[in-house]
Amino acid sequence: MTGDDEETEILEGRLLGADLSNFVPRIFVTDPDDIEEGRTFIWTPFDWFERIEADNGAVEFSPLSMDEPDLDEWLREQGLEKTELDDRFARDVREEFLNEPTYYPEAPELSNQE
Repeated sequence: MTGDDEETEILEGRLLGADLSNFVPRIFVTDPDDIEEGRTFIWTPFDWFERIEADNGAVEFSPLSMDEPDLDEWLREQGLEKTELDDRFARDVREEFLNEPTYYPEAPELSNQE
């Protein structure tokens, strides 16, 4: 039997169109002293994402197919660790993330992208 908590419902796809406007993504970086040189990760109830910024300034959020222990192990293997931020940079990343169009590759009929 499945759980009735919101995270379980999101993971099982029952809340794909849910209003997550009250949710505050958590922002983590691998180099808090030089954010531009480090990597940025976003935690949400349904997945981890990595923020990727192109040379032209375009930003995308790539979903990671791992849970937190796997992410931590993967980073350790690279000699990195994540640190949570709650500063101006974190607020900017949250805003970018929350303003991204919703895209559900497994359910294109629910996506608001073409």
